[in-house]
Amino acid sequence: MSLLTGLVVGWHPPFLLGGTSPAAASTPSGSPSAEAPAEHTQGTPTDETISADTISADTTPADATAQDFDMAEVVAAVVGTESAVFIPEDERRTITIAGVGDILVHKEIIGQALEDGGGSVDFRAQLEGIRPLVESADLAICHMEYPLGSTEGPWTAWPDLPNSPPQVAQAVADIGFDACSTASNHTLDQGFDGVVSTIAGLEDAGLAHAGSAASEADAERITIIDVQGVPVALLSYTYGFNGIPRPYDWCCDLIEPGVIAAEAQRARDAGARLVVVALHHGEEGTAPPTQAQLDVVQELADSGVVDLVLGHHAHVVQPVSRVGDMWVAYGHGNLLSAQSRRDPRSGDGLLTTFTFAEQADGSFVGIDAVGYALINHDFPFRVMPVTAYDETGGRADATWSRVSEQVLLPGDTSGFRLERFTG
Repeated sequence: MSLLTGLVVGWHPPFLLGGTSPAAASTPSGSPSAEAPAEHTQGTPTDETISADTISADTTPADATAQDFDMAEVVAAVVGTESAVFIPEDERRTITIAGVGDILVHKEIIGQALEDGGGSVDFRAQLEGIRPLVESADLAICHMEYPLGSTEGPWTAWPDLPNSPPQVAQAVADIGFDACSTASNHTLDQGFDGVVSTIAGLEDAGLAHAGSAASEADAERITIIDVQGVPVALLSYTYGFNGIPRPYDWCCDLIEPGVIAAEAQRARDAGARLVVVALHHGEEGTAPPTQAQLDVVQELADSGVVDLVLGHHAHVVQPVSRVGDMWVAYGHGNLLSAQSRRDPRSGDGLLTTFTFAEQADGSFVGIDAVGYALINHDFPFRVMPVTAYDETGGRADATWSRVSEQVLLPGDTSGFRLERFTG
């Protein structure tokens, strides 16, 4: 489990790797006319078994602009050239990042939370079964599909325009998640007020977030999370908003490959060592990736600045693959929902973990990818991993069979594997 232990500000060149670990940075984008975009650094996730000391960093002056310094000159002044960097093998780090599917707070899910909380909403029991998997990751990222409202309600759920209890964000944080993506087709269901209240709910729970913004200034900030001393950027985008026009172009992020690649490069310029992109895309109920999904993913892989794509929206599990040097989980299915009675596949989910290893030159390379099939049990609603001990022919076994068929692309040799949970 990762702990958010403090706000890290300032910039450390990404190649300063001895002694103090690089912190998330506040740097200019490189555009001569742009003000310096401060990173939306949510804190310093640290393994529970390690002392959670806040990393300190020098602070860039608030009025710094792109004219104040050149990024390449700063790096060269400190370390000479990138080629001079060498990290001894015993100092190289590994980072494991976990992703999951949609959190859909349907009315049945709210009802279960009320029952579990004895009249107060408490979602933790519904998610408790996946805690060991979530806590085992250095950075665990969820997808918050519906807007979050007030703690007292009233709350609504699909087929009405959703307005979920923000207590679900606290439950997500309590079981070990560190961040949530927020760009989805439901982001604007409650208008711009819903965008603001969703962000407030996530921040109150101590969760980093990306995909929507409460102000234009916030929209300029890139979410960079310091994970075990490694700055990791999180970006989030959706295919659309169910026909609802954006009140501001900056409030909610749409999938545009060129824009995504530019933002990923901006994150790297700011010191991010890994870039994770959450994509809300695909066709609901369709397991094979659509051509649009394949095209966007290929463009991001070709850009060379994205390390991992975490997908959702289809409400069924889609394949995991490697495209060039970039890992992609096209769709994780659902994490929490009450959709299984409409389509058994919507009761299936996938939790993925991707491990990246630091190289001698300071770059990170993906070395391992594992998936765990999840099942949404109902009445009571509980999300559980499919285990090695589940009975043959039962519901968990059916989930395993479906996920096994859907998660691997034909002929794929990416090295991804699906495992039954044994914890």
